[in-house]
Amino acid sequence: MKKTIAFFTAIGTFLAVSSVSVSAEDRSSLITTTISPAFTVTIPLSVRVPFNSTATDFGSVVLDTARLESDKCVVVTLESDNTLDNTADSGKTIPYSIHDKNDDSVFVSAKYLSEGEKSDLTINISQDDWNQAAAGDYEDTMIFHIQYADR
Repeated sequence: MKKTIAFFTAIGTFLAVSSVSVSAEDRSSLITTTISPAFTVTIPLSVRVPFNSTATDFGSVVLDTARLESDKCVVVTLESDNTLDNTADSGKTIPYSIHDKNDDSVFVSAKYLSEGEKSDLTINISQDDWNQAAAGDYEDTMIFHIQYADR
């Protein structure tokens, strides 16, 4: 009886093993991640323009750090009325312009594509405008708009 049981156990084991299907197919797995764009822009905060200075260093707009998508850029746009207003009498003004020192063009906006790109700025006031200016304190507020945009 032991031989019969051993025989049927051996046959059962053989059938169990032979019924397992083994495949030699290749399988693939997908691994994904997402890295969000990130950037840091430095802009000039404030500057005091000396009397009679026709070109005063204003500092730089700098793309300090940048992790951008390949079809994107950082756009910095300057909003200003380009007029220094007398703080005691808003009717008295001094016109000025902001220039990029690298090419002496009027700075309105710039596109930055990679870390370290910058625009070195000056505040320009003509000597004729200084000569016509009334005594007093003058100021203006500029706004820098920074956006992540298509190239």
